Parts: sequence; structure tokens; C-alpha cells
Amino acid sequence: MDIFRLLSVPLTGAVVLAPAGTEAQTVDSTALNNAAIEWVTLLRDQQFDSAATRVDPAAAAQLGAAQLEVIWRSVDGQLGRMESLAAGPVTEARGYHVVDLKGTFAKGAVTVRVTFDAQTRVSGLFFLPRTEAAWRPPAYADEAAFREVEVTVGKAPWQLPGTLTLPVGEGPFPAVVLVHGSGPNDRNESIGPNRPFQDLAWGLATHGIAVLRYDKRTKVYGARMSADITLDEEVIDDAVAALSLVRDRPEIDPRRVVVVGHSLGAMLAPEIARRDGRVAGIVMLAAPARRFTEVLRGQLEYGASLTPDDAAARSATDSILALIDAYEAGELPDTVAILGARPPYLAALDALDPAATLRSLPVPLFLLQGGRDYQSTMADFALWQKRLAGRSETLLRAYPDLNHLFAPGEGTATPTEYMTVPNHVATQVVDDVADWIRALAPRDPS
Repeated sequence: MDIFRLLSVPLTGAVVLAPAGTEAQTVDSTALNNAAIEWVTLLRDQQFDSAATRVDPAAAAQLGAAQLEVIWRSVDGQLGRMESLAAGPVTEARGYHVVDLKGTFAKGAVTVRVTFDAQTRVSGLFFLPRTEAAWRPPAYADEAAFREVEVTVGKAPWQLPGTLTLPVGEGPFPAVVLVHGSGPNDRNESIGPNRPFQDLAWGLATHGIAVLRYDKRTKVYGARMSADITLDEEVIDDAVAALSLVRDRPEIDPRRVVVVGHSLGAMLAPEIARRDGRVAGIVMLAAPARRFTEVLRGQLEYGASLTPDDAAARSATDSILALIDAYEAGELPDTVAILGARPPYLAALDALDPAATLRSLPVPLFLLQGGRDYQSTMADFALWQKRLAGRSETLLRAYPDLNHLFAPGEGTATPTEYMTVPNHVATQVVDDVADWIRALAPRDPS
């Protein structure tokens, strides 16, 4: 779980959607772009009261002046000062206008998404990774060794598009379902020029293992999701549906289906496995072991340390830390979010005990940790070693030179690295996961 991906969740969810049958309206893309740029510029110039007057009343609780100040200070602390804002594409979503501005900040480029209602009042604000940089397949992926088919995960009204990567040859094959980290990730878990889930899918398929990856519900239906979203709605329900979909495919051996979670998805993988009841194994990539607010505090302080002379960044950090203090003291209202996450959501995370769940599951586990990771750190890895000591069929392995995306480099990773440096999941990780899955004993799926 990382700050940037938390900033990528809908910062408002109290959007009252038009009925499904609403007809599309004539769109003036230039006017909407101008309105979006003007509004975001108010945020940059710290004119939060003026910005709040342009907000849809249905979203005022999440995008009032005080909330906008916290949001913008968070963005300013994470990405640095906004340097430019350019017009972008305009789309329609169930009666709402969605404007994707091209934002350039001191520490990287992002998409600043502003949604408007029919009266051109702001109803949503998102910060999303820009994915314009070219992605090239990793050297370990043999594209002649697999094929891909499009699938649909789940049922209406939350159907999700996905891709099933199938090895060439005679099956049935072992298979994995990839479960995302925080934020509205696409099926590749794209961030900047990096696509770690596509790396894993193509790498594992080259080893003869099928892989299902899919767009996250908050990616596909972000404008429809409530601000009171639960972990079930965000992650667990869709992951369980994906496991069932894979298991029912004729190309797949239903006795050898594995859940592979990354970051938040790794933290939730034990619960997903418990709900499913039939997985043959669990792989946890960069799983936090500490309470969420402790993880977040560490990320904030680390981010601030990268620019020690930046007073604005320090102020932004202190503003978020004050919200965390209020939450931990039980004084933060349920309507106030910390980087997009409200107190009930945070409480649900804090109530998780994945180690206890793992101890109750007779399922093989492989937990991997990167030594350069500043989100889930080696401190988390040490806690996992302690909490899982004595558990049977458990493998824990650290990779000193890898970051949160399991890509190689030197020194502790930074947010800018993820956004700007093209890289791939390390060959060793792909090989180790493939070897571990192939060695699993089949599990009766009944």
C-alpha cells in the first residue's frame, strides 16, 4: 500500500449518478477542459473556498474547502508543486462528464481527473498514474509460449474486464489469480511505464502457468462507488469470483489454482483464500504486517525526508499526520478521509489479522519481500517471520535489491522511480514463484 495509489482512489464517492437510461448530452470538450483547468488551478493557488463553491452539493462533504486543502497539501507533498496542466480527453460516464487533464508536477506526471455533473459542478477528483510511456516485454517472456483471451470477472452490476494468459500446449495447467494493491488499478497494475502484473502474467505463462489479471472494480466503476466502500467491495468479492472463473475453465487444472496478492492484495490474500476455500496455495508479494496507520506514517516521513528543505512538503506531511492522530484517538469524523480512506475503512484494515488466518489455513504459503521497498519494508518481513514461525508449508524469502514492484535497483526506492523509470519484475522472482507453484501438491477443489 502506498501513498500515491491511495491518492488514486476516488477522493469523493458521494456522487449521485444519473439513471442508466439517461441519454448522452452534447459535450463541449473545450469548455469542460477549461472549467477543469480553472478549478484545479484554484487548488494550486490555495483558493480552496472558491474551489468549494463549484462543487456538486452531493459531494460537498468530501470536497468542501477543508477537505480540498488536505487533498491538495497531500498532492503537493507527494508530487511537488504543479508546474503545468494541459487539456485532455473528455468522456461520458452515466450522465457525468469526465475530464482527464495532463498534469506535470515537480516530481512526475499524472492524470488529474475531474468529473462534472450536468450543471458543470465538480463531483469527483482523482489522481491517476500516467501510462503514456512505452512498456516493453521483459526478456524472460516468450510470446510464442502463450496466448491471451479476454474474459469477464464477476456478475452485473460489477462485471470486470480481464485477460487470461494461457500457455501453449496441452493442459490442464496450474493457474494464478493476481490481486491488486491499493487504488483503482488496471489489470496490469500500471504505474508510470511499469506493468508488474503483465510482467508476472507473461513470465509465469512462459513457465507453463496460466494467469488471470483483471481491472479493479474501483478502476472500472469508480464514479459509481460509494465513499463508504468496504474491503469486500473493493477487493475480496471480485478476487473470489476470479478464482471461480479460472477454476471452471477447461484449460485449467482446478486442483492447482493459486491466489497471488500484491501489497493490499497480499494482506487480503489469506482472507480471500479462506472465503474461497479451495486454493492450492497463497503467494504474498510485499505484504504489510503492521497496522495501516503505522505503515502510512512511515511512508509520509520517508517522503518528507527526500526534500528536507521543502516547507510545503513538510506542511502537507504534518497535515496528514494530524489526521492520523485524530483517527487513532477516535476523534476523526467518519466523513473525513485520509488520502481517500475513511475511518470505517481504516478500522476494517486494522481489524485484519492475516497471520491468524494463515495459521488456521492448511494451505502452502510463499511470502516475498523486496529489500528496497519503502512501503512494505523489511520491518514487516521480520514481523511475518515471527508471526508465522512454526507454520508448516511456509516459505519466506527476501530479495535485497528489489523495490515494491519487485524490480531491481540501488538504494531505497522513491515514488519518482516508479513513475519514471521503466523496469520489470525481476527474473528471479518469476522463476521462484513458478518453481514453487509447479511443486505444489494438487488440492481437491470440491
